[in-house]
Amino acid sequence: MNPLSLFFKKQYAVEEKIQRLLRYLEDMAHLYQETYKAFLDGRVEDLTQGNTELGKIEKELDDLGRQIQMSLLHESLMPDSRDDLLWFLTKMDKVPSSFKHSLSDIVLEKPEIPEDFHLPLKDMLGHTHDAVKALANATDALFSDLRAVRQHVEEVGRQESMVDKIEYKLLQSVFEDEKFELARKYQLKGILKQLGAVTNLAEDVADAVLILATKHST
Repeated sequence: MNPLSLFFKKQYAVEEKIQRLLRYLEDMAHLYQETYKAFLDGRVEDLTQGNTELGKIEKELDDLGRQIQMSLLHESLMPDSRDDLLWFLTKMDKVPSSFKHSLSDIVLEKPEIPEDFHLPLKDMLGHTHDAVKALANATDALFSDLRAVRQHVEEVGRQESMVDKIEYKLLQSVFEDEKFELARKYQLKGILKQLGAVTNLAEDVADAVLILATKHST
């Protein structure tokens, strides 16, 4: 039986919207990665354009999220199933918001990033993209193969752990380097924390997916 039928009686229209939402989320993750890398490579014009495009995708994603919520409220659902999915969508919404806030701050501040930070930051961006992709896969599995959810959720955790390790090493470098003024140290700390926050949120949402999968597989 399709696990989605545990949630919906008229499942296909809502499922299609959720699939579109996941694709938007993956598009955002890819654009965020490429735009951030463009900034690190000195292509400031690409940073501004990418930030604008990211904002457009976020708006489309927000509109779609509202459509899904309205669909859920009009479906013939058990109250706990409806509440579960609304809770999940609220958590999911924090991930694209974190992309937008992180990149908007880069556009506003245009901080000077130390050259030896570029490769580790690109590595963090790669793991961030992979974490969001694994989150999308976990959510897909929630509606198609509950048995596969856990492996995708564990992959989100692995990617988040890699980001944490790189973030910690870079933070150590920032605060151990006496050539940085205190204001610059805290600026760099803020940048690293915002980038790391994306995977933290992805892991939180993945945990929510696993909770739903466990709850509705029993």
